[in-house]
Amino acid sequence: MNISPLSGICLGSLGIALLFIIFAFLRGSPGLRSYILTRVVLTLPMVFILVTVIFFIMRVIPGDPVTSQLGPRGTEAQREHMREQLGLNDPIMVQYVKYLGKIVRLDLGTALVLGNRPIVDELSERLPATIELTIPAMVIAVGFGVLSGAYAAQHRKKGVDYGLRLFSIAAYSIPVFWLGLILQVVFGIGLNIAPIAGRIDPVINIDLNRMTNILTLDALLTGNWRALGSALHHLFLPSLALATVLTGVFLRLSRINVIESLVEDYITAGRARGIRERVLVYRHALSNALIPIVTLIGLQFSVLLAGAILTETTFSWPGMGLYLVERIGQRDYTAVQGVILVFALSVAVISLLTDIIYAFIDPRVRY
Repeated sequence: MNISPLSGICLGSLGIALLFIIFAFLRGSPGLRSYILTRVVLTLPMVFILVTVIFFIMRVIPGDPVTSQLGPRGTEAQREHMREQLGLNDPIMVQYVKYLGKIVRLDLGTALVLGNRPIVDELSERLPATIELTIPAMVIAVGFGVLSGAYAAQHRKKGVDYGLRLFSIAAYSIPVFWLGLILQVVFGIGLNIAPIAGRIDPVINIDLNRMTNILTLDALLTGNWRALGSALHHLFLPSLALATVLTGVFLRLSRINVIESLVEDYITAGRARGIRERVLVYRHALSNALIPIVTLIGLQFSVLLAGAILTETTFSWPGMGLYLVERIGQRDYTAVQGVILVFALSVAVISLLTDIIYAFIDPRVRY
């Protein structure tokens, strides 16, 4: 049986999440077990409500997928025939019940326009691209933001501290699409050191054997170093734009929490014993400051997905965000609902895992 990249990624991710939840449930206290069960149960109606809202909103906004498909030259008979084929002539509640039935069977349906392909096949091509963009962006944002925040706390009330705080405010305030355009103009057009669109050079893409459709991973698995270099080259600007916006959040949070940790008694005792300030900041104070940062990582994931939509549109990155924008313009109800469902499940699962991890790393948490 052939498994699509989307199915493989989703099944693998859900499998890892399920194993961790089971481990936490078995090793946790009775209160934590009750909390895990409650969160899992509440996740299902949350996704149901979101899918329901999207279903009805897409059908009350102006526009028609049949008109988008046939254009102004389509005859009335052709329009009526297509509407009958797509089931758009059914009452809206009948369409809704049919859609819920498909969701229960893990069937996302078929696209209404552009070839009527199964949504799973289309998302199999788009979801890996979004994952390839968001993971490096999150790693850069967390790594640089946390370390620079700790550095600012170590040198608080000095010039470098004020500079990093100003940078964090500016980074969080800049619209990601505007930052992307600036990066394209400076690095892509002005300096000509990075491509401004696409995921890989078309000539190199021909020789790349795609297994997961995450190009950097496929290049590593097949030993295609030329393709790896091209994929990383194209990934540089969009991941930098997306990471910059989140860096300011992690910088400010880590700075505040490290400063609070530096006034604790154990830090004062460490200074009295002659332990170097760098060790106290980065080994002891920062480790305690990571507890709220772990929670923020999960909360910022939804922000990262929203930023990915604007970033992918700016850089013509063929991921879920660009696909969603295209299908909203074409009033492709089924495709939009499929994308929203994948996003909703991703955010729900990551939020659940974040809360469980937080309970493990902070023994003060009680449920």
